[in-house]
Amino acid sequence: MTDIDVPQVADPEVAHIVRAEVENRWPHDVSGLDELVRYGLMPFGKMMGPWLAIRSSLAVGGDMATVLPAAVGLECVQVGAMMHDDIIDSDGERRAKPAAHTVFGASAAIVGGDGLFFHGFAALAECQQAGASAARVAQATAVLARAGLRIGDAALREIRMSRGICSVDTYLDMIADKSGALLWMACGVGATLGGADDTALKALSEYSDQLGIAYQIRDDLMAYDGTRAGKPNVSDVRNGRPTLPVLLAHERASAPQRERIETLLADVSVPVATRYEAMAELVHAYDGSEAAREVSHRHVRMAAAALQTLPPSVHRDALMDLTVPGRLV
Repeated sequence: MTDIDVPQVADPEVAHIVRAEVENRWPHDVSGLDELVRYGLMPFGKMMGPWLAIRSSLAVGGDMATVLPAAVGLECVQVGAMMHDDIIDSDGERRAKPAAHTVFGASAAIVGGDGLFFHGFAALAECQQAGASAARVAQATAVLARAGLRIGDAALREIRMSRGICSVDTYLDMIADKSGALLWMACGVGATLGGADDTALKALSEYSDQLGIAYQIRDDLMAYDGTRAGKPNVSDVRNGRPTLPVLLAHERASAPQRERIETLLADVSVPVATRYEAMAELVHAYDGSEAAREVSHRHVRMAAAALQTLPPSVHRDALMDLTVPGRLV
C-alpha cells in the first residue's frame, strides 16, 4: 500500500479547533439548559471522542470541515453519558471539579445529560451542510445510535454484576461493549463521514474495541496504582464493581481470601474507606494490578494489528500511537 494524500494536522491544532468550536456554541454567559451543557463540557478533558473522529476521518481521506460538527457532537454525547454515570455511581467529582448533580441537583443533571445527547445528534446533522452527503450522515447517525444502544446494554450488565464476582471473560465482554463501543462511536462516525469502505470500517471497529478494552482496564488500575483519575478512587469499591484487578486477584487468591474479596464487594455496612484499603491490599498481594496491566498490553497489541489494513498516513500513525504502552494505557 502507498501513502494516501491527506492533510497534515498536529494534535494541538485538533484540540484547538474543537475547543474553539465548543466555546463558540456555548459561550460563558449561556443560561438555562445550555448552562448545564457548558458546565459538563468545560474544562475540557482528553477529548478522546473528537480526536478519534477527526483522525479516523482523515485516515480514510476525509476532511476536517466535514467532520468537525460531528466531533463536537461526540463530545456532547460522551459528556452527557458521564453526567448520568456520576448520578448512577454517586460520584461527586468529574474532571477534578464537582460533578454536575452536586451543583445543579440530580434532576437538573439528568435533564442536562439528555440535552447533551440531543445537541450531539443535532451537531451530527450539521455535517450535511458542511459537505457530507445525506447518505453518509444517515449512516453515521446509525453508527452513533447503535453504539449508544450497545453502551447502554453494557452499562445495565455492569450494574447487574455489582456486589458479586463474575468470570474474567464475562467482564472483558462487558467492557468491550461499554468502552469499546464508546471509542467505536467516534471512529465509526468519523470514518463513515470520511467515506470509508467496508474494509476500513472493519479495521477501525476492531481497533476501537480492542483499544477500548485496554482503556477501561487502565481506568480500573487507577484505583490501585496511585494515578489521579478525575473521580474518587473508592468509586468502584463503593459500588461493588468487580473490576479486572479485583477479578484477577480473586482468581489467584486462596479460598479464604477469595471469600474476603467477595465480602468486600457485597458488604455495604463497613465504611467505604475501610473496604477500599482492604481491597487494595488484596489486589497488591495477589498481583492483580500487574496481571491486569499485562492484559491491557495484549489488547493494545491487537488494536495496533487491526490498523495495518488502513493505508499508511500520518493519521494512521496518530491512531497507532495510542497503542504504545504508556501513551494511553
